[in-house]
Amino acid sequence: MYTLVTACMNRESHLRANLPRWLELPGLAEIIVVDWSNQRSLEDLRSIDSRVAVVRVEGESKWILSYAYNVGIARAAHPVVVKCDADCLPRREVLALVPGAEGFFAGHWKSGAAVNKPSVNGQCVLTKAQFETVNGYSEVIRTYGRDDEDFYDRLITAGFARREISPAHLDFIAHSHGERTVNQFAPGSNPTVEARILRDPLYNEMHNAFIAQRLPWGPASNRARYREIGSDDRLTVLRRDQAAEIPIPPEIENQARLFALRYMATQVASLPRGFADRLDDKACVTLVASRMNPPAKPAHPPRPTTAMTAGR
Repeated sequence: MYTLVTACMNRESHLRANLPRWLELPGLAEIIVVDWSNQRSLEDLRSIDSRVAVVRVEGESKWILSYAYNVGIARAAHPVVVKCDADCLPRREVLALVPGAEGFFAGHWKSGAAVNKPSVNGQCVLTKAQFETVNGYSEVIRTYGRDDEDFYDRLITAGFARREISPAHLDFIAHSHGERTVNQFAPGSNPTVEARILRDPLYNEMHNAFIAQRLPWGPASNRARYREIGSDDRLTVLRRDQAAEIPIPPEIENQARLFALRYMATQVASLPRGFADRLDDKACVTLVASRMNPPAKPAHPPRPTTAMTAGR
């Protein structure tokens, strides 16, 4: 028996399409849906099946995966958890996987890229105890990119082997990268060139890798605090204490921005790393903007290392 945990913000069409299919999966004991301030409450999903519970978090202006999945997985009632994005339909083979002391299971972006399934990396099967051992997803990663790899890296460091979920066993509802990230930014019909760069998946991968290295997440880190403002049958309504959010020091944020921009300059503009490291913020933006038609394709950078410094 296992708990399937999913979360979404204003992408309920995917969720509503997949929910009946999830309910047919063997061994399913519970589905926890984290309603991250959807414009329309998802509480009606409970009427579909008694195994569906909804956790609604109100007052959020943008999607933050780490917060949403930490809220959902922490409430799982069963020891095995399947973390499943709203657009994903795992096949029966995934539910036959048994995580435990020897390891956990996750999709791998390289295998997924080879078969045009870039989202496989975010799907995983693990025990709730493993989740608690590393204190869940890093809540200093608040934009798309690196949240899953950071989580898996910390599980590996804690002694759990990463085993791969075959891309053939994960199906997805087709959608664009823009649809995937649209709720992570303030609404705007005509973003500036600089804003386009800051929304680019490559920028966010590198920005978040730097943040995760400089502000490492671990068992002693404080997860977000929530106040319960209502509850009903299989429905919990929460509000996050945003004033207690872990601050990212401005100097680290600035270094992460410059590091990511310089990395983009090496990739988008094909500059040698040594040359890019001499560019300032403005020069990087100008150079990258001149080469960003079409925008850079999503890419997973190498794991962060101690060489990730922006002040050189």
